[in-house]
Amino acid sequence: MAVNLQWWTRLAGDVRAAGRGDIAVETPLLAVRDQLGFDCAALFARHAPVANVDYPADALAYLASTYSRTCPVHQLVVRRGLPMRIADVPVDLRETRTYHEVIAPNHFGEGVTLPLGDAGFLTLSSLHARPLDEHSLLALAMLAHDLAGMIDPGADGTAAEVVLWLSGDKLVARAGDPARSPLTAAELRLAARASTGRRDGVRLAHRALDGAWWWVRAVARPQGALVRMGRGPILGDLTSRELDVVGLVARGWSNERISQALGIAVRTVRSHVESAMAKLGCANRTALARTAVEHDLDSIDALRVAAGGGGGAG
Repeated sequence: MAVNLQWWTRLAGDVRAAGRGDIAVETPLLAVRDQLGFDCAALFARHAPVANVDYPADALAYLASTYSRTCPVHQLVVRRGLPMRIADVPVDLRETRTYHEVIAPNHFGEGVTLPLGDAGFLTLSSLHARPLDEHSLLALAMLAHDLAGMIDPGADGTAAEVVLWLSGDKLVARAGDPARSPLTAAELRLAARASTGRRDGVRLAHRALDGAWWWVRAVARPQGALVRMGRGPILGDLTSRELDVVGLVARGWSNERISQALGIAVRTVRSHVESAMAKLGCANRTALARTAVEHDLDSIDALRVAAGGGGGAG
């Protein structure tokens, strides 16, 4: 189905907006699916689905695992670095596992795989057998770089595992599985609110229930906030409570004020400060505060007590 240049221009704008996190990733995927005459569309980050428009669950799981890892058709597409239609595949598809587990059971007659460099790939499938026209195939290839940007909306150089959009009471996954978020819905909303008016947003670390450390970035956007999260080590191997204290030290709080806000003894605060300084190689409190700012050493609990005023002057 041929589409005019004006539509492709609008699509490119939507793809870039989704890459910034301004609109949902599904928005341009829906446009591609509907305007190009397909029935299903999905975006994958290597071996994980980022967004899905109408692929059955079994087919999506297969595409993310077996197809992306071992299918000779997918391997050929990746080697060529160009989109490929089912009609152009130079092997007998009926001999592949992909045919027997996805194409035949779902009655797919045509499809396209678009490689997105090292980021992942885009798949499109249709119940009819009409190949996508050459001009549209070329246009998709030219959009590959921008489409890859949708895999991690709002990316700032560090790959995220989960990207969420928050607006009021609404929480929507932009990439990854929201169930993997180390923060509760209330904590996510706190980070989102705190990002308002901050040019660089909110940057903090959080230790999940399984003991793994996650970095968290919340940035204000029109009508909401984008929260990106990924697992990664924390500088100095601080404990969770040391991180809380360091986050408040970076805000210029005294030991007494931190004690009152966190509900711990002043001597305990002092012990945490001294331990953090030793772990981070900081000679004094000023150096500790600077290191905290430079390396995003802040916590959701520090953010919470700071948002609440912290109880008392300091």
